[in-house]
Amino acid sequence: MLLSVLSAIHMVTTLLFGVYISASILGILMNRKNILCLLAFSAITGLCSSASYLFLGNAQAEQLYPFLIHLPLILFFTLFYHCSLILSGIAVFTAYLCCQISNWIGIAARELSGQLWIYYVVRIGITLVIFVFLFRYMPQIMRRLTQKSTKIQLIFGLVPFVYYLFDYVTSVYTSLLYSGRAVVAEFLGFILCISYLMFLCLYFHQYEENLEEKQRYSLLKMKRSQSEKELIALQRSRQTISLMRHDLRHYLAGISALLENGETQKAREFIQEILQTSDRTILKSYSRNETVNLILSFQEDTVSSKKIQLITTLELPEVLPVSDVDLTTILSNALENAIHATSMLPETDRKIQLSMRIANDKLLLSIQNPFLVRPEIVDGLPQTSKKGHGLGTRSIWYTVERLHGNCQFSVEGEEFILRIILPLHNPD
Repeated sequence: MLLSVLSAIHMVTTLLFGVYISASILGILMNRKNILCLLAFSAITGLCSSASYLFLGNAQAEQLYPFLIHLPLILFFTLFYHCSLILSGIAVFTAYLCCQISNWIGIAARELSGQLWIYYVVRIGITLVIFVFLFRYMPQIMRRLTQKSTKIQLIFGLVPFVYYLFDYVTSVYTSLLYSGRAVVAEFLGFILCISYLMFLCLYFHQYEENLEEKQRYSLLKMKRSQSEKELIALQRSRQTISLMRHDLRHYLAGISALLENGETQKAREFIQEILQTSDRTILKSYSRNETVNLILSFQEDTVSSKKIQLITTLELPEVLPVSDVDLTTILSNALENAIHATSMLPETDRKIQLSMRIANDKLLLSIQNPFLVRPEIVDGLPQTSKKGHGLGTRSIWYTVERLHGNCQFSVEGEEFILRIILPLHNPD
């Protein structure tokens, strides 16, 4: 009688363990509704399984168990909770694999004590302990797995799935596990080795990708920091102009005094010094927006020295709803890339076309330039084999994405074109 009661409790706790741990692995919220739904499913499938033991006997009931419990559970998660079929299978097979902890400890206790009831008591107790542990920590681990690719999910699910097949094929549907054949005994070791090697390859590949991404992110931050410094330098230049305008009256008074005193040479030197300072700080008015004027003026010397024709079509208001740093990052990097590509051409072909305007509550920016070497576009970004290059385009893309805009690099005929659309109002 005691053994029958303990056996029934063991079957119930094992079934509930598998159902609720599988649900927990899938991240199903344990509210009142879901707890009752899972309990109802457990009751229905448990009754079906009990009926098979009662009417068909232990051997056939164990063979039917996967079709009465495991397969319906996978389909239940997939159809009722809309979970991925692959993740549902991984959850169920992982829960089944975790049951082997209490199974082995129970068998060890039975072998030591020689009492079958000890086996059931130990299994029930260990099952409850493992349930509490997995219920608390497993969802945090599996939540990250749900964000991985299907390939990674399949590799992580390989061991529990293979063990599940191995256990049923060799001990339930056949007796190969107890035949003593070497090919059977060594099979699990073979699968574990294969899985381990696949995991190592995947882990280090993922590690290298993460490391490369961190390095790229650091370089982008450095690039943004450089844009901030450039903007500060441009703003200082603007301040210098304002000061020169303010002090112009004093300069003229100083020149007049020198001339009155007959110090013509000193007056000429003073005038020359003022002209040189003015040349270094002069800003050409490209548009009504001061930040755009600063950026274009900063690039003007480079464009002139490389004999590049810069054609601008700018229809901008005085104030743009884009931060000066972000605008500097986008426009400066875009111009630098265009200048670099154009400077390799013959002087007669060096031309950059810049267009910026407001339309439909959006800022539209396009830069068009010819090239000597046709750029290759991969995953939406132009690629380069030169070390240290390519950061500008990534910095542009990163900034536009952060501003919830759209960035497109394309090649049309003999022209490389960058098109950017930025919303004037941040959706956040």
